[in-house]
Amino acid sequence: MDLNKKNVLVVGLGKSGISSARFLKKHGAYVIGFDEKREDELKAEDVKVLHQFTDELFFEDLPDSILDKVNMVVVSPGVPLTKRYILFAHKRGIEIIGEMELAYRFCKSKNIVAITGTNGKTTTTTLVGKILQEVYSDVVVCGNIGVPFIDCIESTGAETIFVIEVSSFQLETIKYFKPKVGCILNITPDHLNRHANMENYIKAKMRIFENIDEEGFTVLNMDNNITRDLIGDAKGTPIIFSKSKLDNENGVFVDGDYIYFSFNGKKEKVMNKNDIFIPGEHNLENAIAAIACALPFGIEAGIFERVLKEFRGVEHRIEFVREINGVKFYNDSKGTNTDAAMRALNAFSSPIILIAGGYDKGESFEKFAKLISQKVRKVFLLGQTSQKIAKELQKAGYSNFEFVEDLKEAVVKSYREAKEGDIVLLSPACASWDMFENYEQRGRLFKQYVNEL
Repeated sequence: MDLNKKNVLVVGLGKSGISSARFLKKHGAYVIGFDEKREDELKAEDVKVLHQFTDELFFEDLPDSILDKVNMVVVSPGVPLTKRYILFAHKRGIEIIGEMELAYRFCKSKNIVAITGTNGKTTTTTLVGKILQEVYSDVVVCGNIGVPFIDCIESTGAETIFVIEVSSFQLETIKYFKPKVGCILNITPDHLNRHANMENYIKAKMRIFENIDEEGFTVLNMDNNITRDLIGDAKGTPIIFSKSKLDNENGVFVDGDYIYFSFNGKKEKVMNKNDIFIPGEHNLENAIAAIACALPFGIEAGIFERVLKEFRGVEHRIEFVREINGVKFYNDSKGTNTDAAMRALNAFSSPIILIAGGYDKGESFEKFAKLISQKVRKVFLLGQTSQKIAKELQKAGYSNFEFVEDLKEAVVKSYREAKEGDIVLLSPACASWDMFENYEQRGRLFKQYVNEL
């Protein structure tokens, strides 16, 4: 693909957009940048970088005339494809791709493990990276996990193994992207404000398998109703995983207390499931999914066991912060939907003081509220969804909740409410964009406020 003197419009100037603009400019493209935000709403250092790597820069509104000279549009994951200017470009036959597709077209390696799903992506992606790094010297973990794929390809070669966390938004804009291993961990309701309905959301997730052929592998969860139904439709050699016993040629499963894998005619015991360091049934699921993703690379059982016994988890996902006077604080800011937050609640047996609420993605909070009524001693609610969650709590017969103005107030009041042996858990069940830049900022502020107590 030749970018020299090609006019490319980059839409959405966050992390992904800035990285795309930098790459395009370096390869000789004429780069036009656009973001619907005002210029003063972006970080000053980001605007400085954008002026360096764009030839024209627009904020708030994009003139239709710009599309008269554009050969290609690179759209950031956060930008819905229903935007007027995107539809206009599509109508004109202008190619529309995302940063991940752009990176793939210039990537020298075909050793790509791509992992998507509603929950568990970051933990599983990190785990797969750590497992492969025990055996291979050139493994890069990137994508939706933090470092854009496009930032990694020029310093890597044909032997590099990429482990990429992939969102449904990124999958909407692929064309040729073809992983060696494609994995869908699970699918539960999420991002319905963007995808409109579950059918569209499932279709977006399924695109991870779109270009996989008979030389590739498709990893699917037997325990999730939706992904189980996809097993017959997925291309490539299927590898399935389950927290129950399986009778399958290629798979990872649990029998009693032990994890086993079966692959290429070989069955091996891996380890006792209770020896996995990170707690919770959801992390058992993440662990067996990670094993399944790594099997095509010839990893031995002992490697899996060592990594799973040592792995301490990822930041913002049921992350232990500190203990004060017998009260333990956990940061689960990455719990951005109800399924993720329910997994966090189920990871603990101690009484819980919960901090929840945030940006509304169109989810129902009915099941979440019912679990809260069974597991949580008190809830502090904040953000856009606070009233919506409160109504569901009342329907569930639960009244021990309180509204707070901000996260700091929630932390202080949670500590006052907590007793020795309690857990204070930030697991919002919502996105962060109503009050924070992202879930990382929310999680780091939570930790800051806890450490100030």
